[in-house]
Amino acid sequence: MSAAVPPTATAVVTPRAASPLTQSWVLALRAVTLLKRDTAEISGAVIAPLVFFAGFYVPLRGVMEQRGVDYVQWLPPIVVLQSMLFVAMSSADAIAADVQQGMFQRFRTMPLGRLAPVAGRLGADLCRAVLALAAAIGTAAAFGFRFGAGPGAAVGFLVLAVVFALCLAVGCIALGLAVGNPEHTASAMLVPQLLLTMLSTGFTPVSGFPGWIRPFVRNQPVSQAADALRALATGGPTAHPVLVTSVWLAALLAVFTLLAARALGRTKGGPR
Repeated sequence: MSAAVPPTATAVVTPRAASPLTQSWVLALRAVTLLKRDTAEISGAVIAPLVFFAGFYVPLRGVMEQRGVDYVQWLPPIVVLQSMLFVAMSSADAIAADVQQGMFQRFRTMPLGRLAPVAGRLGADLCRAVLALAAAIGTAAAFGFRFGAGPGAAVGFLVLAVVFALCLAVGCIALGLAVGNPEHTASAMLVPQLLLTMLSTGFTPVSGFPGWIRPFVRNQPVSQAADALRALATGGPTAHPVLVTSVWLAALLAVFTLLAARALGRTKGGPR
């Protein structure tokens, strides 16, 4: 006969009893704590939109207004998207550093769910995206940008921007896991980031590009997202651009999730 459990005994919750959601939350808090200690990262998230906005608005405002474009309303979507891209790229650097420094080897010794480190990273990315988005909108508002399509469209603008950041973060996490080196990861992301932002409708209407490249400029995902955010901010038809952007993001998320799962499985020392 087994010994009776004393009535004062309490159940001990072991790490294995923690749910995947709890594990992800703990790892997200870890990433946010590291972010809070990184003053350069926080300063960059706040200052970058100001530098980026002023760097394009000041020299191009007169030229664009001569073409009938209200540049203070035209430019903010690409400033927001650029800020979201920086969030995703920083996520790749962080997870590549974790791989390089052996954090995934440590995770393997813990009773963690397979996806908990990635989910935790995305939780921290959500915090960074909100901070960067607030800085970008605040900067644009200081120059005169206003939401003119009502509060519902403004909320849609904010939600779409954050979803854009998280979707790209999944792809960048896949790259960080596969490369496992922050310097190489940054180099691999530089050209696609410049290509998609500079050759987009974020800075100028598609009519400002040579005819041979306009199909690419008009239909690539950053242009579609910029057009959707612009419609949500200033009014006009929003259903089509938002739908097209949502399809783009869903397709990219599906591909990025598959790549991240494969990269996680191949990562040396990755969670079981």
